[in-house]
Parts: sequence; C-alpha cells; structure tokens
Amino acid sequence: MLGALVSPEEGSCAFRCVFVAARQPLPLRWSVAYGIAFVRRGVLVRERVDAGGTATVVDVVGPGGVIPLPAAADGGAPGYAAADALVCLCPRRPLRLAIDAGAPMAGQIVGLHAAALERVERIAEARSRGGAVERVAALICALSDTLAPPRTLDLIPAALQQRDLAAVLAMRHESVCRALARLERRGALLRERDGIRLLDRGKLEAS
Repeated sequence: MLGALVSPEEGSCAFRCVFVAARQPLPLRWSVAYGIAFVRRGVLVRERVDAGGTATVVDVVGPGGVIPLPAAADGGAPGYAAADALVCLCPRRPLRLAIDAGAPMAGQIVGLHAAALERVERIAEARSRGGAVERVAALICALSDTLAPPRTLDLIPAALQQRDLAAVLAMRHESVCRALARLERRGALLRERDGIRLLDRGKLEAS
C-alpha cells in the first residue's frame, strides 16, 4: 500500500522510519511535520489528554494500521508504544500531494482512515457495555477484527498487557483480570504466554 509515496524507481521514499521502544511515549513533535504514522511492527496505544492532564486511551494500532497525526496546535498525538515498534512517518506535504493526485492513492489513504475510525468506534462500543465481562469480551472481539487490518487475529499479542486493556476500557486492572478469568472458564478464550487466544467467537459475542 501507499506505493506512490515510496517511489522505488526514483530511489526516494517520502516516509521516515523511526523506532520507538516499548513503553516509550510517542513524541509530540511528530505532529509538527508529519501527517500520518504507519505501523510496520509492534503496537501503538494512542491517547487523548484533557485540559487537566488526564490521559484516556482511545486507540490501539497494530502492524498495517495507521494513525492520523493532528496538528501540534490541536494537541498532537499523545500515546505510547506497547511493544518495540517500527513506525513510518509521512510528511504533510507529500501526503497532501498524494491525496490530491487522486486514485488509487486517495482511496487507499481514505480506506486507512476509515479502518482507524472503525477501530476507535469499536473500542468506544466496548466501553459502553453494561458489565465488566461484556466490556472485555467486546474489546477482545474488536481488537481481533481491527488491530492489524486487513487481517483478523485469533491471538491478541501479549504486548497488550492486561493493564493496557484496562486503560482502553477505563476499568481497574483487577476487574479486567477477573473478567478474563470468567471468559476463560466459559471456554471463550485462553490466556497464553504469547497473548490472549480466541477459542469461541460465538461465546465472546454472546457475553
């Protein structure tokens, strides 16, 4: 995807690849010069920070996903890397030129934004569920479908720790742990060393 921005025949690439170590914050300076961040490896957690400095997790992005980088004047794109991540940053000008050039680049970029919006909406929906088990089950389904588009995952990577899931759902870590244990007893999922494996999607969706 986004091949027109790579331009291998000219030996140039509009993207700048940056490594972000696990648990390190995303630099707010990215929003000064760059328009999008494309995740090649790892998982990024995006946050919104209110006027009082309270951070709320609003998005989780895996390989193949993209996050928009709002202008620094709008607060930038705060967040952190859940695991060691390799991120490709696209400057605002070539991104704008690519969009203005039209198909197929415009459609690809709009599609990536649509996938990001879908992910955010699914997470918001999970937050709105009535009980802890229902919220956790809905989040696991949402991450399975949207964490690494266009793939559907049957394993939520261990890089996303239970404390990350708790932050996404605005719940206590202990509540998420108990909810996962109940879902595991029901045979809906299995907690493994590598992450959370989905065993029965029907049971998760029915929770």
